[in-house]
Amino acid sequence: MNTNNNNWTLGVVVCLMILVSCSFTSCDDELDIIPKGKTTLENVTDLEALLNTEYHLGADPNQDIAIICNEVLGQWSSVPEVISQKNTVEYANMAYDESVDRAALTTEDTRYNDAYKHINAMNVIISKMPDATGDGTRKDQYIAEARMLRAYFHWLMVCIYAKQYDDATAENEGGIAYVDNTNVGETKEKLSLAETYRRILDDCSDEVIAQLPQKNPNVERVDQAFGNAFRAKVLMQMKHYSEALPYAQASLRINSLIQDRSEIINTMSWSLTQDMENNLLYVGGSTRVCPTFINLSLESGTLFEDGDYVVNYDLMGGWNPSWTAGIPGVLQYQGWGTMGNVWGIISDHVYYDAAECLIRTGKIMEGLQQVDKVRAKRVENYVPFAQGNPSEQEAMAMLQRAKWIECIGTYENFFDCKRWNTEANYKRTITRSLGDYGTFSIKPESPLWVLPFPANATRYNPTLTQNY
Repeated sequence: MNTNNNNWTLGVVVCLMILVSCSFTSCDDELDIIPKGKTTLENVTDLEALLNTEYHLGADPNQDIAIICNEVLGQWSSVPEVISQKNTVEYANMAYDESVDRAALTTEDTRYNDAYKHINAMNVIISKMPDATGDGTRKDQYIAEARMLRAYFHWLMVCIYAKQYDDATAENEGGIAYVDNTNVGETKEKLSLAETYRRILDDCSDEVIAQLPQKNPNVERVDQAFGNAFRAKVLMQMKHYSEALPYAQASLRINSLIQDRSEIINTMSWSLTQDMENNLLYVGGSTRVCPTFINLSLESGTLFEDGDYVVNYDLMGGWNPSWTAGIPGVLQYQGWGTMGNVWGIISDHVYYDAAECLIRTGKIMEGLQQVDKVRAKRVENYVPFAQGNPSEQEAMAMLQRAKWIECIGTYENFFDCKRWNTEANYKRTITRSLGDYGTFSIKPESPLWVLPFPANATRYNPTLTQNY
C-alpha cells in the first residue's frame, strides 16, 4: 500500500469537503478544526465567505441583562422556581442578591464564546485579505467590514462584562481583552476600559466607515448606515452626546425605515422577519423568535401607551397574562411571528439615539420629534410629545418610557440603564415587585450591573480578572 498516495488522496478529499462545507456554513467549521488559529483560506472569495455568516450569540438578553434592569422576568421561566434556588446566578439577578458568588457559578458563557468566535473570524479576514489571491477590487471593503464587526462584538462584550465608561475613571477601570490577531498562543491581555474604547473607536473610524458600501441589502453584512449607527452608539455609551449626534443622523439619511405596526389592524399579527430592511445588522440570540414567551416585569407592563397596536390588535399572539411566570398580573408575549433583532442594530432604534443626543444637547423639540416619528407607527391616535415647553428631564422621561417598550427583548434597555446610572440627573434605584414573593431593589452602583467573565476564559488568562 502506498501510504503517501493515500495520504495525498485523503488530503484532497478533506480540502474538497471543507470548501463544500464553507459554502453552507460560512467556513465556521474550518476555523474550528485548523490548529493554533491557522486557516488554509488564501483567496478573496473564500475569505469573503466568512462575512456571510448568520451571526448569533448563544444567550438572549432576557436570560440575564434584561432581568437585571427589570425589563423582564425571563422567558418561559417560573419566578417561584427561580427564587427558591438561592445558589444560582438566576436567583442573584432576580432577587438582586449581591452575596451570591456569580463568578464561581459561571463556569462557561456561550454568548462570550460566540462573540470571540466571530471576532476570530474577522481577524482571519483582516490578516489574510491583503495577500489573498483573486479579485482584489473589494479587498479594502471586506477588511473594513471585518474591522467594523470586530469592533461591534468587542463593544457588546465590554458593555456587559465591564463597568460603565466614564471619562474621569475609564483609565483606571478594567475593560476586556481586545483580540486583534489570530495567534492563539498569545495571552490576550485585559486592557483598561479607556484603551478598550480607543480600540473600538479606531476600528469604527470615519476612514473605515467610508470604505463600507453605502447600503447593503444583506442584513448579515454591514454598510455605512450600520457603521454610522454603531459609532453613534459607542460615543453615546461614552456619554459624548454632541459627538454621537452627527453619526446617528448620517445613518438615518441612508436608512430611515421604521416598521409600520398599524398594519397589525389588518393582519391581526405582529410580524418581524430577519430580512427586514430596517435591520442594519441582524444578530440573533439563542432563540429564533423574540419577544415570544418573554415575561415582562410588573413594572414594564404598566408602560404601554393607550392605543399600542400590538396590545390592541395582535389577536394571533399579543401581550396576555403569563401562564409560566407564577405571578398574577405578569404579561407574556405569545405570538410566533416575531424575529426580534436582539443583539444587532435596527434603524427604528437609531431614531431614539438621535433623539436623546438632540435632547441632551439642548434641542429638545427636535429630539421629541424623532421619538414621535416612531410612535406614529406604534400607537393609534398618538398624542405628540413634541409640544409645550418641556425641560430636558421631562423630555427624557417621555423618551425613556417609549424607548423601554420599543426595545423589549434587546440589549438596549440594559445598556441605557447602565449609562444613566453614572449621571446625576438620571441614575435611579430600580425596585421590582414579585407579588407574594417580595420586593427587591438594585442600586446604580451595584456590582450586579457587571457580569462575570466565565471560568473557561479566566482559567487560561490570568489577566482576565473580574471587573466588579
